[in-house]
Amino acid sequence: MFQFIRSSSFTAQVMIPFVGILLFAVVWFLPASLVPGSQYGNGFYYLPQDGWIYEQWKGLANFPLWVQVLPTLVLAVVTALVLVHQDLRNLLMGRRSYGIGYLFLFLIASSGHLFLIHPAFISGFLILLGIGNLGALFKQEAKYELVFGLGFSWSCAILLYPPLVFTLPVLIIGLAVMVSPVWRHWVTALLGLILPVLLCLGVFYLMGELDYQISSFLAWFRFRTTWPPEFLIREPFIAVWFGLLLFWIIVASVKYRNPKVLSRQLFLVNFSHFFLVLVMVILVETISVEVFWLMLCPVTYLMTFWALELRRNWVRDLFFMSLLASFVFFRIRGLM
Repeated sequence: MFQFIRSSSFTAQVMIPFVGILLFAVVWFLPASLVPGSQYGNGFYYLPQDGWIYEQWKGLANFPLWVQVLPTLVLAVVTALVLVHQDLRNLLMGRRSYGIGYLFLFLIASSGHLFLIHPAFISGFLILLGIGNLGALFKQEAKYELVFGLGFSWSCAILLYPPLVFTLPVLIIGLAVMVSPVWRHWVTALLGLILPVLLCLGVFYLMGELDYQISSFLAWFRFRTTWPPEFLIREPFIAVWFGLLLFWIIVASVKYRNPKVLSRQLFLVNFSHFFLVLVMVILVETISVEVFWLMLCPVTYLMTFWALELRRNWVRDLFFMSLLASFVFFRIRGLM
């Protein structure tokens, strides 16, 4: 299987959507009561506000399960294909391979709780596009439209999932290591960050909901007073999966040895993003399991390169078997 997913054949690319459907189909046809976390409402996710889009988002819990699963499946497959495209364009792995797309789908499925759609998933996709702009900036001498797009993507991601404001330093780190920025680059990135906010404020003002929407946005920033997080207490098995993920990320980080300059710089950006998402989990009480999607986007590059270059086949097999075991365990547990 690993020899197939690491290949660059057209068949391997076409199979990505089918693998996504296969991994999600197990959940799609289950009764809603058997989906992990569904007993807590819309997918075990914490939605602390009624403002912005969340008032409508909560209504998804009243629809059939497939309405909540299908958008996640589409977004997961599209994200996997974007990861593949960015890798092939920049050859971050040092070779042409579709393994990164498959690994992302396996990581999502192994979590057992990321099947029902949440705005944070869209935010993760927007940040992935922003990081893709950083890779393009390295090759295209810091075109201003790419810098603007970077700020714009990050701003939209924050509006959809406010705790991502803690990841803004990643944007600064990315510009600093990918280009030799002058003041015009910083101004352009700032304009990209501000424009979506101004548009939203203008719309809310015209609707007479400005104060309400601002208070709804700020409702996300309730700092944690207890540890461990409530979602890890309610679902101890997700804590085991999280610990397993952290273990493999640490192993992959220690063994990361990529000779390409672009890959090493993107590693710094992606690892910074992963670290700041961990800081979000520690500081913000309103975060739940949806945050794992935001972690998986940046670390998939790192873990794929490690898996491709690993010389000890038994370690790689152990890694994939642990993901498969986690996926099967959550499915069996849902049927018990």
